Amino acid sequence: MISSSVAPRAAWQAAVVTLLSFGFMHSTARAQEPPIGTAVVIDVPDDRSGPRFGIAYLTRGSETARNAGKTYSNPTSLFGWQLERPFQLDPAFPTVMTELVVLVGGLEQNLVLPSATWLVGFRQRNGLEFGLGPTVTGTGSQLVFAAGVTRRFGSVNVPVNVAVAPARVGMALSVTAGFNSRR
Repeated sequence: MISSSVAPRAAWQAAVVTLLSFGFMHSTARAQEPPIGTAVVIDVPDDRSGPRFGIAYLTRGSETARNAGKTYSNPTSLFGWQLERPFQLDPAFPTVMTELVVLVGGLEQNLVLPSATWLVGFRQRNGLEFGLGPTVTGTGSQLVFAAGVTRRFGSVNVPVNVAVAPARVGMALSVTAGFNSRR
């Protein structure tokens, strides 16, 4: 068994490295209409609702699985949908936004671990975004801190986010990505 203090640290470091490498690649490309496959920062308000998928690491396992008498592996898949509403206050300021993210984890382990998270935050002009808010799972609620970046590939937005949800005992670390059409 992996030490409970080493595994979360390694998972968190991997998530941050993934986010940073994706977020800063092609940072010099700023053309209005990039060639297909070239990533540029999106700097105008845009509804980025769409499917999400990723991986979560629950440092203390799943209380829902334990209550159901099922075995559970700490890393698990995530699948779901994000609804987003941006509010542009002024072009000189970051975009204020609110998001509702509904996910299901554990499907590859024959489990259904639902969660719903409401985030309030902001997106900077360079595409970086930050938010926090409550999440509700099958066994309770906790506060989530999230950060991410969205890149455009042609007419498709590709968001990548990392989130940390500390709980009474342990925490959940997740990395999610998705896609949607630029509107």
